[in-house]
Amino acid sequence: MTGQQILSGRTVLVVEDDYQLATALTRQLSELGAVVLGPSSNVEDALRQIASTDDLAGAILDVNLGEEMVFPVADELERLHIPFLFATGYEPDVIPARHRERIMLRKPLEDDAVAAALLRATNPQGVTLEEASRNQILAQLAKSQLAVIAPLLRRVYLPRGALLEVPQQIVSQIFFPLDCIASLIAVARDGTRTEAGLIGKEGMTGTGLAVGDDQTPHELVIQIEGEALVMTTDAFLAVMTRAPDLRLLANRFARALSVQVSHTALANGSFKVPRRLARWLLMVDDRTDGDTFNLTHDYLAIMLAVRRPSVTDALHILEGEGFIRSTRSNIAIRDRRGLVAYAGQGYGLPEAEYVRLMSLPLESRPAETLPNLVPRAAHQSSLRDPSVHFPAR
Repeated sequence: MTGQQILSGRTVLVVEDDYQLATALTRQLSELGAVVLGPSSNVEDALRQIASTDDLAGAILDVNLGEEMVFPVADELERLHIPFLFATGYEPDVIPARHRERIMLRKPLEDDAVAAALLRATNPQGVTLEEASRNQILAQLAKSQLAVIAPLLRRVYLPRGALLEVPQQIVSQIFFPLDCIASLIAVARDGTRTEAGLIGKEGMTGTGLAVGDDQTPHELVIQIEGEALVMTTDAFLAVMTRAPDLRLLANRFARALSVQVSHTALANGSFKVPRRLARWLLMVDDRTDGDTFNLTHDYLAIMLAVRRPSVTDALHILEGEGFIRSTRSNIAIRDRRGLVAYAGQGYGLPEAEYVRLMSLPLESRPAETLPNLVPRAAHQSSLRDPSVHFPAR
């Protein structure tokens, strides 16, 4: 569903005190067919706009409005069950606990990201057993356990840039990606960021809850937009007594993710940028349904913790070898076999370790009855058949 299809004819309140940003956001929304209310530059005017509108479909709130914060507006929208999202340049830890389940997007905003975030809030959808099985963690559960979990899940669409977890804050929701990909970001005290790992349809977020830890030291942000299944942490903690294999799988995935993170450190410390980029593209390709991704050079620079020119040079090298085709904001894999060979020891071992861990027996299912996570050739570590994907598409 496109942004225009989502927002066409809907009334959206804009609360933003910067004139240029408010004008740009109003233009964005209008071009997507939305009826823009405001923009309001202060809390009093925003509350007045809300009170005078009967058909408000959603709102986009800047956090800091001059000398006041926007949270009284968020509280009123919450009371009226009107969906909203935060859009700001501030760090996410300024959001009070009562609103941490809301999507927060960093400026500048992308059209479809805004639209999709509002869609997530307005159209949560129930989940069938078949849909739940699109996630590799849930797919391994016995049907009796999955049937207990499915009613607690909702299917949502997550736009690129959506923040799912924030360092040193309480985890309030658990996500099981279907076709989106989240980046696990290590954040230094000075705000420096670098990607430590990826989570896609092979995994889940919030694994620390399975061992009693309700906080996260990392930032978790959506890198490739798409669908996910979500449940509250309270529901997750409660359901593990009725679906004990979920706790076991969460712990195994946490271990597999730690292996991936350690090899990211190995790649960053030992490999040149083109090989690191090859590894990263293969990892993204493993977790998507197509061979093309919408990624800018600036975004890749953040993920690889290098300067933008280094990303551009690396892309030119990979493209020159015929492995990929790269445009301004789009990358397509043309020769996966060649890309695997080029990545060398940078790719394969964490993938094989994931398969080993997830193939271990569960309490309710012996190993021989578990679904195939990947084709057999994937067990060949970095020498696996590059024509197949991890997890199985």
